Amino acid sequence: APVANIRRLDWDSMQVNFFVIATPPLLERYPTSYVTSFHLPGSYAPVMNKLSRTFPNLTVVDMSIIVRQVLGVIERVVQAVQVVFLFALAAGLLVLYAALLATEDERVREAALLRALGASRAQVAAAQRVEFVAIGLAAGILSAGGAAAIGALIAERVLNLPYTPSPWLWLWGPALGAACVAVNALAGARAALSRPPITALREAE
Repeated sequence: APVANIRRLDWDSMQVNFFVIATPPLLERYPTSYVTSFHLPGSYAPVMNKLSRTFPNLTVVDMSIIVRQVLGVIERVVQAVQVVFLFALAAGLLVLYAALLATEDERVREAALLRALGASRAQVAAAQRVEFVAIGLAAGILSAGGAAAIGALIAERVLNLPYTPSPWLWLWGPALGAACVAVNALAGARAALSRPPITALREAE
């Protein structure tokens, strides 16, 4: 018989998709089998085993097993993306910390000049705190963006699934970045603030 139409399958629907629609006289001389899909609560699973034993020609496909496997794969992908995010955040923080150490002398001189011009220790510390928090926020945002890009690539290119970014990624990323950079940088800047301005300027020279 000629093929009149071809329909598009939607396997994500978890319903029967492979239908062939024909006129009854065309198929009446061929063997017949019936297929359907239905939801069965887990507490009724023994009923399906009994049906399979009672009717040997009845084939039961438990889709919950497949769904659990798919969810397991997705969960592992999510964990992998989280690990990538943590590595990216750690690498960014290490690079930033190295950059802060490289410019430590310059920061000591700037702090000494500000204190020599009349700024109090608290004001200099507040200015440095704002600077370090901003740097940490930038590092966290970049790390979250990199992890989100990798997650979207894996979801859409590898698994063919729509990617939904997690809001926690964008909340925890900048927060962790700001906290880590601020704690490490302020710990290093405390020594510069504790020295008299004239001593710090002489050492900087």
